[in-house]
Amino acid sequence: MPKSSTQLRALWKDFECAESSMVLVPFGPDRIRVAPPTVPAWEALAAVMQHHRYEIRTTDTDSYNCRQITGGTGKSLHAFGIALDVNWTTNPYIDHAGKRPARFSDEATQALRALDVRHGRADTDMTAEMIADVARIRTKGGVAVFEWGGSWRDRKDCMHFELDVGPTELADGIDVATVAGWDALGDAATGGVAAVPAVGAELPAVAAGSEPHVVIARSGLRLRSGASREADIIRTLPAGTRVFVLDRRGEWALVDLEGDGQADGFVGLDFLRPTAGVPEDVRLVPAAPAMGMGVVGSDITGLIGVDMIAAMCPVTPKASIAANLPFVLDGLRARALGDRPMVLMALATIRAETEGFVPISEGQSRFNTRASPFDLYEPGTRIGRRLGNVRAGDGARFKGRGYVQLTGRFNYTRIGGQIGVDLAGQPDRANDPPAAGLILAQFLKNQEAAIRRALAADELRTARKLVNGGVHGFERFADAYARGLRSLPA
Repeated sequence: MPKSSTQLRALWKDFECAESSMVLVPFGPDRIRVAPPTVPAWEALAAVMQHHRYEIRTTDTDSYNCRQITGGTGKSLHAFGIALDVNWTTNPYIDHAGKRPARFSDEATQALRALDVRHGRADTDMTAEMIADVARIRTKGGVAVFEWGGSWRDRKDCMHFELDVGPTELADGIDVATVAGWDALGDAATGGVAAVPAVGAELPAVAAGSEPHVVIARSGLRLRSGASREADIIRTLPAGTRVFVLDRRGEWALVDLEGDGQADGFVGLDFLRPTAGVPEDVRLVPAAPAMGMGVVGSDITGLIGVDMIAAMCPVTPKASIAANLPFVLDGLRARALGDRPMVLMALATIRAETEGFVPISEGQSRFNTRASPFDLYEPGTRIGRRLGNVRAGDGARFKGRGYVQLTGRFNYTRIGGQIGVDLAGQPDRANDPPAAGLILAQFLKNQEAAIRRALAADELRTARKLVNGGVHGFERFADAYARGLRSLPA
């Protein structure tokens, strides 16, 4: 006998609307936010769906959401991180008259089954065989793990899968012998690795000796090609620009604008001040884009409201947007990325990476954990090498965090140096909203020229790759970007 919603709410009450306690884990091509103890269950469900070649869409699949139950009272099980809706466009909620079993399509392909749904000939684009395999998933104690909303006889909610176990039962572990396709699930995901360096890349020079300073020249400071007033002017750095001093030559400083250890030119030392001496209320900004980065428009961040972002992120609670949007916009302003294309890029990236518009930690999954937490990210592993992890324990220490899922020692060290936060020494700070907003902006800043070129050419897939290293979450990214073109001020 399935447990009632009331029973499940009581069993999982510690996670009710506990957004900060949720973890982000892979689910097919998607990433979902769930209660930490539930991760193995969702891995089992993903294995079954992959086994049946069922395509999961990122644009209409969602998990955690602190909301009331549809058509009733009390919190939805989504609010506890124990429910998931999959492909709701082709698995619609149907409140029908009378009682009946779910109607399955006999068509051979998912696309044709979806057509039957649209024409009212079926309730779902899933197959009866796949649902039967979902129903067979058991814990090692023999308890059925899932209930499917399509099995409800008085209504059909075929998108909906919910846990039918409590934390204690789930702690027994999943009996993988009951999971169709478990052995073939593979390692296609990397747990949210974004913008990682090439294999064997060294840690950036900013981590070893370069000195962060800020421009204090009221009218801006000229960046020159040599240590002389006769040297060509490359550009003018606005007051508040953060630079890294690599070397001193008399009254001149050789500076790095990106924090990557590469010299960009010379400026007068008298117009720089060490970052440590800058008052906390002084906003630090990067250099304005050089030629070749495309035309930079006016800053629109002061015109953006919660409803505009809600239009871009239709399943995200407005409360989460309202709480976090100021930090995201602050980060973009601090890195001079407040123009419309880069704001669109940033907001679409958040939706692709975390959906919930909150900084969040990566959860353990079979894609990052084999025997101990995040051991697949450890030094010597394929992923660990890409992430620049060099010490035992780096895998868990530098797991994905933030709006953009910052991952790996290389990224924590590089980005931390660029934003003036000791992320390598205090990794959890990547989930602090002010730092998370700067991290997102700095990620985009580091790829600004290439991102602007891609956006100008309408190459959204390329733009996504420049941040993620792949096209994970691209459907969500593209959908949010398209919606933002309609909702954000021009």
